[in-house]
This record gives sequence, structure tokens and C-alpha cells, in this order.
Amino acid sequence: MKRSIALATGLILSTTLMGCSSTEQAEQMTQLSNKIDTLSEQVSTLQTQQDAMAGAVNDALTASDAAYQEAMRANQRIDNVAHSYKK
Repeated sequence: MKRSIALATGLILSTTLMGCSSTEQAEQMTQLSNKIDTLSEQVSTLQTQQDAMAGAVNDALTASDAAYQEAMRANQRIDNVAHSYKK
């Protein structure tokens, strides 16, 4: 009788401990999943920002090329005016 009570008590205690560790592991998995979700959102945000910056860089490059071409045309006109005074 004592042996069966001791066996039953041991079985109940081990089951209880397994339940506690299982709950802790489930909480840890939930926390890790939340962290992964947060990191995924941050990566997505950074990708969007990087795409926007790449577009802005391309726009700036286009604008600088246009300004350079306009400056070259202006210099050519100034050179033509200077040549007309020399004649």
C-alpha cells in the first residue's frame, strides 16, 4: 500500500513538473515568435526605406545630369558670345 502511494505520488509530481516545463517552453516559444515577427516588420520597413532612398538617389542623379548638361550649354553660349566680340 505504501509502495503504491509513493509510486502514485512520484507519478503525480513528475507529471506536474513536466507540465510546468512545458508551459515555460510554450511561453518561451511565444516570446521568440513575437521577436521574430518584430524583426520581420523591421526588415520590411528598412527595405521600404532603402527602396525610397534608391529612388531619391536616382532622381538626384537625373537632376544633376540635367544641370550639368544645362551648364555645358550655357558655357557654350558664353564662348560663342566671346568669339563674336573678338571678330
